[in-house]
Amino acid sequence: MPISIFLPDSLLAEDRSLRDKTVKLGFIARSCAIFKVEKIYIYTDEGGIYENDSKLIKLILEYIETPQYLRKRLFPLSANLKEVGVLPPLRTPHHKSWIPLNELKVGEIREGVIFRSGGSLWADLGLDQPIKFIGSAYEDERVTCIIDKLEPYPACRRAKDCEIKEYWGYRVLRIGPIGKFLKSGFNGLKIIASRLGSPINKCFEEVKSAMKSVTNIALIFGSPRRGLYDILKDEHLRPEDVSDFVLNFVPEQGTATIRTEEAILIALSTVNIISLVS
Repeated sequence: MPISIFLPDSLLAEDRSLRDKTVKLGFIARSCAIFKVEKIYIYTDEGGIYENDSKLIKLILEYIETPQYLRKRLFPLSANLKEVGVLPPLRTPHHKSWIPLNELKVGEIREGVIFRSGGSLWADLGLDQPIKFIGSAYEDERVTCIIDKLEPYPACRRAKDCEIKEYWGYRVLRIGPIGKFLKSGFNGLKIIASRLGSPINKCFEEVKSAMKSVTNIALIFGSPRRGLYDILKDEHLRPEDVSDFVLNFVPEQGTATIRTEEAILIALSTVNIISLVS
């Protein structure tokens, strides 16, 4: 079942250094990859005063999601990427290793970047040489490619969604205020994670039943400084106004606070278990 998460652009408000911010985002990216999150939404908190952090969050989350062999093509040198050496590898199915062209197989799917040469379109797929791209694309576009043929010359095309059978990474999108977005018609089961919510152990069966009747799930998280009750108050809303459940995923927690990156891992793990219980 597709899962989306919503994070505030104030996510990094308490992290002082670029290194600390990068480490936190790497942890979040790994959690999302483990539990096959498809979309990460970054919503606006406190009227947009964290605009620079919003851009940084999107940049680093997209950088780590990109296969290593494409990063130099897609990401120009930037001071904001100075600490990316601390990021952990995602090891997702689309992060494939470099291979020579003669090991390529028809039907194999790889991420590529399109470029034009000699009047034709070519795809850099992390091979020892580019291969011809059949179809339409713009230069420097990242495309999920499927190998269409090897003879008389190797060629690939854009893969269809139905041809991608494995988890293929997440997309990162920036949006405005969370309440306005959720009330605008976002489809799916909306779950807000909050210490003030109902204990998950008391709502387990109800959540399990609700999950069986939807096609996707959204998990919504607050910031290190403010929970969703305070964040939504800025829009004159309550969590109950924009969600199906407000859940405490760690009843009787042993620490004074739970960090956002920890809450994400805990909530995704719990939802995964619920989805697997028949």
